[in-house]
Amino acid sequence: MFLHLGGLMMIRTEELIAVENLENLTTLDDWFEQQRRAAQQVVDISEGKPKSAIYTDQKVVLSAIASTTLKKRLNQSPRKQVF
Repeated sequence: MFLHLGGLMMIRTEELIAVENLENLTTLDDWFEQQRRAAQQVVDISEGKPKSAIYTDQKVVLSAIASTTLKKRLNQSPRKQVF
C-alpha cells in the first residue's frame, strides 16, 4: 500500500516509521539542526510551508499535508490502523 504525501511523492506504508506534526513549532531551525546531527536526508516537498515530517528508514520528508490528514489516509488502508 502507498501513502500520498503531497505533490508527486508517495511512499510505501511499509517504509513509514513516524509522522510528526510541525504545525505548532515556532521555528524549524532547531528541528533542522536535529536532523542534520542525525545525518538524515531531508526532502522538502512542502514548498516552504511544512505541516508534517514523515520519517522513513531512508529519509525525512517535509509535507504541506497535515499529520491528521495523513493519519486519516493511513486509516483508510485495510492493512494498517493508526491509533
